[in-house]
Amino acid sequence: MKAFLESLSLSSGAAFIAVVSAVVVWLLCLVCPSSLRKVWVVVPLALTNCLYWSVAWLEADGDKYHRALVMSDYHNWALLFIGAWFLAGAIPSAAVVRIFFALKAGKDHD
Repeated sequence: MKAFLESLSLSSGAAFIAVVSAVVVWLLCLVCPSSLRKVWVVVPLALTNCLYWSVAWLEADGDKYHRALVMSDYHNWALLFIGAWFLAGAIPSAAVVRIFFALKAGKDHD
């Protein structure tokens, strides 16, 4: 798992987050569609944060100095990676919500 997380680049992590976010939001649309319209954005944000910081959490098992060094290194890149990955997950998630509710509205009119 650690090797997979370390191998993620900006683009591969964005693709992974986009696919996983869209699938999770689609599943949530099936389970609880009325409340999802307001909270769908939480899914890509939570996935992005967990994916990005999990490498730092897994590596920070040494002494205090090593932990501080790892966390400092990840803090330097956090805005770029979290921002890009969040947008990569938020756009398909929004599309899934829009498509799901458009299809549901079409069925209700029939």
